[in-house]
Amino acid sequence: MNLLLVDDQISVLDGLLHGINFEALGYSKVFTASNVTDAIKICEENNINVLVTDIEMPGKTGIELNEYLQQHYPNIIRRVLTSHANFSYVQNSLRLGCFDFIVQPSPYEAIAQTLKRAAEAWNFNLNNRRLTEYGALFKSNANEFLAKAVENLFVGTTSEIEDSIKLLNKAGYSFTANSLVQLFWVDVHAYTRKEPNYPSQRFLMETINDSLSIFINTDTLDHFIVMTPFRMFSIFVIDDKNEILPVEKGCIEEFLHSLQSRLETEHITLYFSNPVKYKDILEEISSANRCIGNNVSGKPGIFNTSVAETFEPSADTGKSINQKYWDSLLHTGQLSMLKREIKLHLDKNILDKPNSYELLRKTHQQIVNLFLLYFYENNYDVNSIFSSSFTYQDCINSYSTIDAVMKTVDFLIDALSKIQKAEEPSEDYVTLAKSYIIDHFNAELSIKEIAEFVHLNPEYLTRLFKKETGVTLKDFIIECRISTAKDLLANSSLSISMISSEVGYHNFSYFAYLFKKMEQVTPREYRNKFSKQPFQE
Repeated sequence: MNLLLVDDQISVLDGLLHGINFEALGYSKVFTASNVTDAIKICEENNINVLVTDIEMPGKTGIELNEYLQQHYPNIIRRVLTSHANFSYVQNSLRLGCFDFIVQPSPYEAIAQTLKRAAEAWNFNLNNRRLTEYGALFKSNANEFLAKAVENLFVGTTSEIEDSIKLLNKAGYSFTANSLVQLFWVDVHAYTRKEPNYPSQRFLMETINDSLSIFINTDTLDHFIVMTPFRMFSIFVIDDKNEILPVEKGCIEEFLHSLQSRLETEHITLYFSNPVKYKDILEEISSANRCIGNNVSGKPGIFNTSVAETFEPSADTGKSINQKYWDSLLHTGQLSMLKREIKLHLDKNILDKPNSYELLRKTHQQIVNLFLLYFYENNYDVNSIFSSSFTYQDCINSYSTIDAVMKTVDFLIDALSKIQKAEEPSEDYVTLAKSYIIDHFNAELSIKEIAEFVHLNPEYLTRLFKKETGVTLKDFIIECRISTAKDLLANSSLSISMISSEVGYHNFSYFAYLFKKMEQVTPREYRNKFSKQPFQE
C-alpha cells in the first residue's frame, strides 16, 4: 500500500519517517507533502491508499483537503493528526468520513498502531469492494456464467451434471437432480446462419427473455437462457416441485408467434423437449441434437425433440452422388449445370429423410473433395480463395443445412470462375476496354462502366490498363477526345465550341484548358496553324 503524510512542519514529517517502520506495517511507499496543493497532486499521480494530514496549514487546511478527497478519492483511508484538540475539528473530521483523529504529541508506537488499523481497514474494504464488483460482474454477465455451468451438457459429459447443479444452485437456482426440467431451443435463422445484418446476441437474448412471460409463469418456475455451441438459444425451465411442467402446447405456439412478431421474421424454429429429471438431461439433449441436425432444410415452426424419429444410418443408406458425371461437368466448365445437379440431388435424395443430417454431411464432404481435387490437379492455390469472410474452416463445417451446403457450392464455383478469368490473356481485356472507350469517348464515361463491360473489378482493370499501356484509363479517354478534336479542328468547319461538345466536353473552358495542356497551344491557335479549309466561329 501507499501512504501519504501531509504536514507543514518538515520536522514532524522527518520524525514520522524515521520513527516508524512503515514497511513492517504493510506500506511499500511513503509520500510526503507540506501543503494541500502538493498533496492533491500526489493523489492524482499515485495510487494513495492511506492519508495522514495535519489540519492547520498555511493556505488550505486539512479539513479542505479531506473535503476534496471525499469527493474525488472516497476509497482513501483518511486520518487527522493535529496538536489542536478542538472539538469542531473532531466533528468536521468525522463528518467527512475520517477514520481516526490523533492528537499530538503522541508516541510513534501509538501512531503506528493507528496506521496498522488503517491498513487492516483498507484490506477489509478492498475485499468488500471486490465482492461487490464480482457480484456486479456476474449480474451483467449472467448468461455467460450460466452457459459455462451447462456447456458440457451439450456434448454429453455425464460427470458434469452434478457440477452444473452445484454452480446453478450457487447462482440462486434451487433444484436437485430429481427436479423436472423442460428444454427449449430457439433457432433464429438470420443469426444462426450469420446472414447479412443479423441481430446481435444481446438483442436476441433480451427479446427472448421479454417474451417468456407468455411462455411460462416466471414467479413459480426458475428459468435461464444460454447460448449453445450451435448459435441457438437454449431455455432451461426448472420445476423444483415437479408440479407445473410441462408447458402447454398453446403457450409454446403463442411464444413462437410473439418472437416472430418482435423480430419481424417468420424464419424461426422452436424445438422443445418433454420434461425430464435433471439427472436424465443428457439423453434428452442427445435426442434434441439428432432432431435439430436432421432439419437440414431449416424449416421454421415447432418441433418436439422427444418424439422425433431417430434413425441410425447404415453404411449403404442414401443414394451417393454421380461422381463421374459431376466431375465431367466441372472439367468441361459447365458450372451452372453442376450447381443445378447438386441442388437437385440434395432435394431429391436428402431432404426430409430420417437420416438427412448424416446424408448431408457425407454429400457435403464429397462436394468439397470434388472441387479441392480439381484445384490441386490444375495447380490452383487453394489457400488464396479463402478470406476472413469465408474461411477454409467455414467451408469444411458448412454441412448443417442444405442452404449452407449450397452457399459453399456458390462460393467454390465463384472462386473457380475468378481463377479461370484471371488466367485469360490480359491484352484481351485492355483491347476490349480501348475499343469501348473509342466507341463511347464522347459520352459520360466512368471507370466502373468500362469495368462492367469487360467483366473485371474496377480497381483491377485500372491497374491492368496502366501496366499494359503505360497510361491510366482517365488519361486514355482524354487522349481519345483531344485526338478527335484535333482532327475536327483541322478538317471541319465546325466552331470550336461545337467541337468541344462533340468530343464530350460541354464546359468549353475545361476543354480549352485540357487541349492547351496536351498540345501546348490553344484550340484556336491549333486551327489557325493546321486548318485546310475555311471556317466560321
